[in-house]
Amino acid sequence: MKTTIEITFGARETLPVLLRNQARLLGLTDAEYAKRLIVEGMERLAADSEPSEPGKTLEDFLVRNGALYPKE
Repeated sequence: MKTTIEITFGARETLPVLLRNQARLLGLTDAEYAKRLIVEGMERLAADSEPSEPGKTLEDFLVRNGALYPKE
């Protein structure tokens, strides 16, 4: 199941144009750039947490360290 997060800006806010311009400079879509910014911000929070736990496979590693939910 995919999750969508909608962000709405006011008519006078300049941030959407700034984000779009930066995304274009990097060759990214608005959504790709927004996701990159969110991931970078979350990584700063994770820097204060415990070291990562090794996994048997890449998917196992990502599940054990909270990047993916386990398959059902």
